[in-house]
Amino acid sequence: MRERIIQVATESIKKYGLRGFTLDDITGELSMSKKTLYKYFASKNELISEIVQSAAEIEKQRVLQEIDRCTTWLEKLNAILSVYSYPAIPFRVLNELQRFFPSEQETIKEIRRFREQMAMTVLEEGIVNGDIRDDIDPAIMLLTFTKTVLSPLEDEFLNANDMTINHLLEQMKKLLFYGILNR
Repeated sequence: MRERIIQVATESIKKYGLRGFTLDDITGELSMSKKTLYKYFASKNELISEIVQSAAEIEKQRVLQEIDRCTTWLEKLNAILSVYSYPAIPFRVLNELQRFFPSEQETIKEIRRFREQMAMTVLEEGIVNGDIRDDIDPAIMLLTFTKTVLSPLEDEFLNANDMTINHLLEQMKKLLFYGILNR
């Protein structure tokens, strides 16, 4: 039942956002009483925390699985920059999480640190192989990637430009890897 509650809550969050969904939505969907729901989760915040923790673990596992399928450092870096555990969750929800649920920030920072550590290892591999310039500090490269590709994105930008998150990420990666010059 716990997993079913998480599943229904995740769907409600996608529709209504973190602040917009209610425990009544969950109990109504599952035809259960709040008393039963409270046996599994003491509060809405506890349920959100569980969802965030679960998403972080899923994301780590997906990144590692995707990296295992890769043979080159570039494929690995692409995987690190592209894999998201809940691609259907709007980025507005991530913004809400950052603004209104500060207790979950450590989990968000943890997944970011994980991705950054993985990316640094891959960048260093590319430098050793001679594929990446060695006259640019890998820490600066990593900072550039994290400030662009790994930072939360605004739904407003995506909607205003009629683009998907995948299209945006692909364009950002092209810009970072190949620059804007035509040579």
